[in-house]
Amino acid sequence: MILLGTFFYFITAGWIAHAGPQDLVPFFSKDFLVKTAETGCMPKGMKADNSGSFLYVAEMCGKIDPAKKRRVPTASIFDLKKQTLAKTVVTPAGPVDGIFANTEVDFSIDGRFAFISRAEGGKTAEIFQSGGLLSVVDTKSQNIIKYIPTKGEGSKIIAARPLLSDKPHEQILYVANYFSDDVSVIDVSNLKNDGNLDGSSHFIRKIRLQTSFTNPSIKKYLIAPRGITFTPDGKYALILATETGSLIIVDAVNHKQIAELSPIEESTAGRAVNLRHVVVTKNGRLAYFSHMRGNAVSRIDMDKLMQEISKVAPMATPVLPSQVWNKLFVPFNTSEGLKKILILEDYPTDHPNFPGKKWDLAHPNTIVLDPQDNRYLYVSSRTTSYKDDSKVDPRIKGKIDIIDTRNGKIVFTLVGGAQPTALEVSPDGSTLVSAGLKDDKLYFYDVSKIISLYERR
Repeated sequence: MILLGTFFYFITAGWIAHAGPQDLVPFFSKDFLVKTAETGCMPKGMKADNSGSFLYVAEMCGKIDPAKKRRVPTASIFDLKKQTLAKTVVTPAGPVDGIFANTEVDFSIDGRFAFISRAEGGKTAEIFQSGGLLSVVDTKSQNIIKYIPTKGEGSKIIAARPLLSDKPHEQILYVANYFSDDVSVIDVSNLKNDGNLDGSSHFIRKIRLQTSFTNPSIKKYLIAPRGITFTPDGKYALILATETGSLIIVDAVNHKQIAELSPIEESTAGRAVNLRHVVVTKNGRLAYFSHMRGNAVSRIDMDKLMQEISKVAPMATPVLPSQVWNKLFVPFNTSEGLKKILILEDYPTDHPNFPGKKWDLAHPNTIVLDPQDNRYLYVSSRTTSYKDDSKVDPRIKGKIDIIDTRNGKIVFTLVGGAQPTALEVSPDGSTLVSAGLKDDKLYFYDVSKIISLYERR
């Protein structure tokens, strides 16, 4: 159980009183952009392997196969050191009239396997017509060795549960099914390259999610689970309900929903917000959220969350009141005072569409922490020109904010590609990679240079 409280996070601001972004004022995004690389159509999710050697990129509408003269579903594997394409993996297609192929990537805890999620099934799907699937790639050979059904629709985010102390060899994956409002439980403990591509036996069950709140959207799905993370002990999962804005707590040992935290009230955050993606610090003390609705990021104390859950654990799927968020938030100790959320509506002076301006359709989406000491939070804002975020103008560029979590300062804001969605930092913390969903490119940035300038006394 986590022992340190909010006070720990406040006093850290004093350690860096002399750090500031003033040395970065003369610079533009081009000064840190090392390279761009072409991807397949619509790079949606990506992640570096455990060694930091390769970057796996899930592509929603694949690539044109010259031999077959048609589009095939793909995932690209890039050499992170050379920043070049190393291999293209062809995966099974989903329905032609739906989401064609791949959405997200994650790895087994031991790094032996990569998992690439296909969102949907359907009558024209090549494998497992009843729902999405995981294509399993052996990270040594970089070949597909298994297909595992998710039996859900809109399979996107994949998260590996930490190893349990009493089950040290059990490796469990959760897959969020955005359209069917459930989570697939996959057991990859005994996953082997045995020549049998059918991985149906690895599917355990689905967790049907429940909510006590009205979906403010007219879309057919009610909850739209997206972000997933686990407590460090692996006992609980946090499932972000994108549409309702609530936080669903799941018993990750018995795989059942046990609580729901009410949505954040507008009076608490100062504006209407939802929950989109989540990352947890290595020490498990803090969870960071992105709020696509609300253009912001925030963070909570994980220990206090567990304390609140323990108070109502005996009840049947209790609903925690919205006031609980006031106990959980760990405000950022900024120069303007304590802030529960950081609003990310400012654009850099070199942005081609909103130079030096504010824009209230920033839509922050993917977030990652620097893997070294978790001091810096990287946030990609997709940015649209319409209130309806399903309408996309490919001429509009997004951005990536680099935030110093110790004082809430925006260290630097990089111009991103069109709808930057997939985001990753190399394991050594030196390179930030962003993918333009609508311009089919990877952007490699030298963030070690940015951080060096920022931390210079």
